[in-house]
Amino acid sequence: MHYFIESIKNDDTSTLFSTKTGSSFLDGLHTSLNNLNKIIQEKSIRVRMAEQYFSEILQHIDTAVLVFNEKEFVLNSNKSSLQLLGLNRLTHLRQLNKVNKSLREMLLNSKNLKERSILIKKDKETMQLIIRSRVIKLRDETVTLVTMQDIKGELEQKELDSWLKLIRVLNHEIMNSLTPVTSIAQSLKELWKSSSPHEIKPLVVKQTVGGLDAIEERGVALMRFVESYRLFSRMPDLKLSKVEMRGFFDRINILISPMKEENGAEIKVIQPKENFKVSMDEQLMIQLIINLIKNSIEALREVDNGYVEVNTRLINGDHCEIVVIDNGKGIPDDIKDEIFIPFFTTKEEGSGIGLSYSRQIMRAHGGTIGCNSIPGRTEFFIRW
Repeated sequence: MHYFIESIKNDDTSTLFSTKTGSSFLDGLHTSLNNLNKIIQEKSIRVRMAEQYFSEILQHIDTAVLVFNEKEFVLNSNKSSLQLLGLNRLTHLRQLNKVNKSLREMLLNSKNLKERSILIKKDKETMQLIIRSRVIKLRDETVTLVTMQDIKGELEQKELDSWLKLIRVLNHEIMNSLTPVTSIAQSLKELWKSSSPHEIKPLVVKQTVGGLDAIEERGVALMRFVESYRLFSRMPDLKLSKVEMRGFFDRINILISPMKEENGAEIKVIQPKENFKVSMDEQLMIQLIINLIKNSIEALREVDNGYVEVNTRLINGDHCEIVVIDNGKGIPDDIKDEIFIPFFTTKEEGSGIGLSYSRQIMRAHGGTIGCNSIPGRTEFFIRW
């Protein structure tokens, strides 16, 4: 029995005990041990086959998967993860420092992370990774399962869709201006053709002046639209500097003082707990934040006890997030995907370039801008 147990502990199921010892008791015992050995052997084969099966699946999926323990040793990593990170082997998370230090820090600090985005550079190419993680407690240790996907291709498709939407908006705006101009011009032409050249009636003059006023009005609107497009398409060069966030928030607070006096909404600019520094073009970023605050205030026009809150935090040690929150009615689901499209607006006097220009500013900073909205709470956030 001792020999049998030691064999099983060493994963040795090849031992066979003689069933012809001359003792019926020992023969029966040996037969039972041989049968038990066979059962264990079959179960072990099934487990190894299952492991091989899931290992093959893991290696063939496009999603990058890696598993590491509390000591940062990588227990498993599939081909997709190695290709994504540009590594031949991955045995310890320290190796990720060659790829991106922030990635390693994110993985170490991620506990059941539903979704997080990070920008990393590999061979002069920028990737935007979506990372998800889950902590799994095994009998002997705790491991973290991480999946990573490069969504650049999806973003490029969305960008193409955005350009198509932009073309539709441009077409709509230009046609709205040119169609009435063409119609008025044709009407005036027919009016003057039917009039006697020797006698100009006051009614003809009045209608002509009215038509020219309408043409001028549409021309000015079209020029204003083109000027907005010029502003959007010409992003100024960034003037980057290290900016202390408490000083930055002090300047924001001073600049929005007139808004606090003119509007009934409560506007809170919350100072960061730590006075960290962030690289930015301060003037462009101030312009962006004030634009988001203005949008929030406009969303509160029909809301009692409206408030706007601006706060910031440091993410993973070297990334900044600023959030502008309001308690307005929220953004309807059917236009949530449209608000960042150039020239899309729901305001009668809006140009539709505010949010799209803000996105341009964030892209120039290598960051992102996004929105989460439900009735009673809308958040616009920028991260870089």
